[in-house]
Amino acid sequence: MANYLRILYLSVHTKLIILSLALVLTTALKAQQVTSASAVVSQVSPQENIIDVYPNPAVEYIQVQITNSTLENIEFELHSIIGNMMSIEVIDLGQGKYRIPVKNFATGYYFVVVKDEEMRFKRAYKFLKD
Repeated sequence: MANYLRILYLSVHTKLIILSLALVLTTALKAQQVTSASAVVSQVSPQENIIDVYPNPAVEYIQVQITNSTLENIEFELHSIIGNMMSIEVIDLGQGKYRIPVKNFATGYYFVVVKDEEMRFKRAYKFLKD
């Protein structure tokens, strides 16, 4: 019986040592991952092609502002919420600002698509026409 208890004690003791070691290693790995992630974030350059669409909701027009741009041949599309392409006239205001009149469109949600085929860039932004 004493031999059995001794083996049981050693078994439990060994398992506790293994679990403690696993916990220490897991904590160390997580700390290393956080440090690595911080290093990666600090090496990333500032965000490119920041695009703002306003006002939202829009009444007469939407304005698209593109900053920190790498785009060269910017094109715009306007789609209704069900996917119908709308005919638009884009007014270039300079310095990365564009105005798109929406006064004659029905109230509802629309998507303005900013794209540059050459740079393989295409993003859609939802806005509400009041």
